[in-house]
Amino acid sequence: MMPSTGAALLARNLAVPLLERALGSGGAAPPPALRLLAAAALSGARQLCSSAAVAAAADAGAAGAGLGAAAAAEDVPVLIAGGGPTGLTTALLLAKCGVRSLVLEKARTLTDHPQAHLINMRCMEVFRALGDPDVAARVVQQMPPLEQWRRFVYCTGMGGGRVLGMVDHFKGQSSPYQPAISPEPVAHLAQHRLLPLLVEAAQAEPRIELRMGHSLRSFSQSPESVNALVDAAPGSSAGGAGGTGGGLYRVSARYLAAADGTRGATRQQLGIGMGGPGAIQHLINIHFVSPELGRKLRGREGMLYFVFNRDAIAVVVAHNIDSGEFVAQVPFFPPLQSGAEFTPEKCKELVRQIARADVDVEVKTIRPWTMAGRVAHSYRSGRVFLVGDAAHAFPPSGAFGMNTGVCDAHNLAWKLAAVLQGRAGDGLLDTYTPERKQVGTANMLLSVANFNEALRVPQILGLDYKAANLLSDVLAAPALSFLPSELRKGMLETAMSVGKKAASPIRRLRQSELDEVFEHGETLRLQFPKEDLGYVYSSVVHGPGDAAAVADYSKPRARDAPYTPTTLVGARLPHVAVAVRQPGRLLAQAGSQRVASTVDLAAAAGTSLLLLLSEGGSVGAWEQAAASAEAATGVPLLPVLVAQSSLPAGGAAGAAAGTTVVQDTTGGWLRLRDVPAEGALLVRPDGHICWRHAGGPIDAKLESAVRAVMDICCDACGCGGDRKLCLRR
Repeated sequence: MMPSTGAALLARNLAVPLLERALGSGGAAPPPALRLLAAAALSGARQLCSSAAVAAAADAGAAGAGLGAAAAAEDVPVLIAGGGPTGLTTALLLAKCGVRSLVLEKARTLTDHPQAHLINMRCMEVFRALGDPDVAARVVQQMPPLEQWRRFVYCTGMGGGRVLGMVDHFKGQSSPYQPAISPEPVAHLAQHRLLPLLVEAAQAEPRIELRMGHSLRSFSQSPESVNALVDAAPGSSAGGAGGTGGGLYRVSARYLAAADGTRGATRQQLGIGMGGPGAIQHLINIHFVSPELGRKLRGREGMLYFVFNRDAIAVVVAHNIDSGEFVAQVPFFPPLQSGAEFTPEKCKELVRQIARADVDVEVKTIRPWTMAGRVAHSYRSGRVFLVGDAAHAFPPSGAFGMNTGVCDAHNLAWKLAAVLQGRAGDGLLDTYTPERKQVGTANMLLSVANFNEALRVPQILGLDYKAANLLSDVLAAPALSFLPSELRKGMLETAMSVGKKAASPIRRLRQSELDEVFEHGETLRLQFPKEDLGYVYSSVVHGPGDAAAVADYSKPRARDAPYTPTTLVGARLPHVAVAVRQPGRLLAQAGSQRVASTVDLAAAAGTSLLLLLSEGGSVGAWEQAAASAEAATGVPLLPVLVAQSSLPAGGAAGAAAGTTVVQDTTGGWLRLRDVPAEGALLVRPDGHICWRHAGGPIDAKLESAVRAVMDICCDACGCGGDRKLCLRR
């Protein structure tokens, strides 16, 4: 019998928060038995949240719209709520694995607001993995030349003020590539330029249906499916019961990926809370176009302009200096100040104050937003998964938001496909939360630390945002509510104006201190290869000594420590430039996937696992072990031999016809593989190493590793299908 709505609300409002607090507290850990009971109770409470109350809401909404319980539901393997970069990447990766999806995007048209703009190397590698059309290559084609965005500029005015200092974040580089660690560059392309590339790729893929103007109203879960109620706005794209006329309709899916952003309703409907410092600062984003200002920036080009003058304080993102497209981020202090006060005319005047030049300005959009640091307590509830901003919110310092979301999709998509195709057990999906929450938490903390780094310059100038926030809070406190709000607002703005004017003489007195900060790079950074490429998942299969090695590798390092490639279990397979000499089974099915790096090998795997071998090792024995493990588990296991010797195209280096052979063209594999020639690496479709063998008898170890990675039980040990008791794992 379906639990009552009242029980579900009690679970959501009382039981879930208490149990999450008990399991996630920083104090002494509860006894194992109590922890198991609490975890089970939490799971049950969350199920109530997402079944009873939500099902009742869905049925009520459907009934109100004239949809009865018997109304036919569309059926799709994966429903994706949200058609931004994260949702579309999820759909494209699923399609590459042969899985259909339906993407619901609330907006009827694509946004023209720039939003995110820095794309890190790992995110570019994911875009590269999408195949044809090559989204990564198109990003490189469309982004501005490096000379326009390699620096951060600190100044009193963008076009007419004094330059306090510049920081070059690509010292010694003539391009944004670092070929020793990745086949892809860091890129700079605004999200409203990136999104059409992803939409075009999705619309060209028959396994993806993108419906603009359609949003997830509510949903319920059963052990077999997610039942969703979808709201199609009038005039939205065709699809669903209402066509272009709008209305409600039902969709039944095996899984739901919630990529509906920080303000999306899915996480709230699931009752999943978030942890972290919360709101940090309130800002107004002013998206404006001024080619005239772009021309004035010749000789002081930069990606970010940190502007401090007596009239304005702002950070301006230069999305494209040639076309004069910018976004100014201006702090404001609610509730005494309101976003509604920032009219187009006021924003034009603000831009001219920031520019320190009387330039023509076209204001495109004005958006208030809150900078925050939060991470969801769990990324999964039953058959629903949080992806991207639905799972985490970061300050923009470091550009981890969209990049982390795209990598969430990269982790989740192949796992959903493997389970849907019967190649993996449900336990594989349980690895999504620990793996990606680990990364999300680290990136949130780093983003907050980066924000504090960015405050070094204004603090030297005597501008302290924490003091400003405190003053705003004091003036807005109930104890002062007897004062008229306009008076309190005037007191706040007067204090802010005095602070900005005082910064000018302080700046002249402390220029040498500013110079030292700029010279030693003690300000906000732009590139984070150690964090972008070097995270290691801890939930994968560890052999003797692996856990200790991973713990040592993952220790905090100095902020300027370089990225060190590694083949530790859980790490991303290092990039090594290769040339294909024998396609084998892997590349015979790769279609348009280009292969010029070891990174590309996993991208061609679909839901198969790769077995990387080295020339001079026990290639034949490993090929036999791979065939045996594949026959026993049903998981395609594709051997790839990395050869050092020069081989002609079609050369096999002693490998069987089904083995893919690539030649290491730089000698990097010998330096990075970190296992002897007779050893092997097992690699997941997302490019992370999930097992390694350093030599010795192979026996049934490979099969056991495959079972553990894919959560596959065996038929031989009498475990009765209980994977926790399976002796062959």
